[in-house]
Amino acid sequence: MSMAGKSCLVRGAALAQLLPMHLWLRDDGTVISAGPTLAKLLPDLDAGLVGRLSGARPGEPADPMTAIRGAVDGRRRLFLRVEPESRLVLRGHGVRVFDGSLLLNLGFGIGLHHAIRQAGLTDADFAPSDLAMELLFLHEANRGVLMELSRFNEQLAESRASALKQAQTDPLTGLGNRRKLDLTLSSALKPSETGDIRPFALVHLDLDNFKQVNDRLGHQAGDDLLRAVGKVLRDQIRRADTATRIGGDEFVLLLPGMISRPALEQLSGRIITAINALTPSQLSGPPVSTSLGIIIWPTDGAEHPDEVLALADEALYASKRSGRSRATIR
Repeated sequence: MSMAGKSCLVRGAALAQLLPMHLWLRDDGTVISAGPTLAKLLPDLDAGLVGRLSGARPGEPADPMTAIRGAVDGRRRLFLRVEPESRLVLRGHGVRVFDGSLLLNLGFGIGLHHAIRQAGLTDADFAPSDLAMELLFLHEANRGVLMELSRFNEQLAESRASALKQAQTDPLTGLGNRRKLDLTLSSALKPSETGDIRPFALVHLDLDNFKQVNDRLGHQAGDDLLRAVGKVLRDQIRRADTATRIGGDEFVLLLPGMISRPALEQLSGRIITAINALTPSQLSGPPVSTSLGIIIWPTDGAEHPDEVLALADEALYASKRSGRSRATIR
């Protein structure tokens, strides 16, 4: 072997140790030497650059040698896309050496983690002075922190939603509480985004003869009865409706879009029948029943939640004055 050939081999070996991502090319694109890390990423690089690398600078030719010559002779940063892994772009710079060949030193930049996964690179594939693995560690650590923050935010959102639901729930019956009613009714009274009024029915009901259950059978029996009433109401209303217990034996239903009197009469009849059937068998006094007061909104004199509730309350007491266990619709 000639001295020139031996010199080339020595230079190639030295480059491999110092620059594991180098690429040494003749001006016609023939590969003189490629660093071991680059060769690991592109094992068939000796067969030529076309189909393995392409120019990645926007607005410039994709032909790899055209991109390389342009960057080297123009003293610009070089960007080469690894084909067919379009997400991975190598970047670096190059110079022409004494015989007109081109010596490039390439790196991965922000695509480092893609390259490591694609070629299975380890710390041994980088020069001792290269901070690639340290940067990868920082990238993975940052990703881990972001994942933990994301999980924390999800847990925080779930906890907040749970706390909000709990704050609007009656613990005895599982229905909404007075706060839930206030929020839902206030929202229902607002016009839609297009300015349309959204009609609804509001049902205020309480239990007739409920006090005797507590007095004669005890508060546990009273609580059991209230829970049973809550189940009746849940079973009778639609998914879009809201059932709330606002205190004692008082309940309110908000029924969006239900403005048909016959439909409201049928619903009232089912609720009355179901609640009448809940009277404890050991109760010797009058049976427990329910009276309902119903208003259909919009109606005159009711623009605020308290005004709507007051009208429903008046309808409820009209039912009681008329003999109880019935509904009054206004």
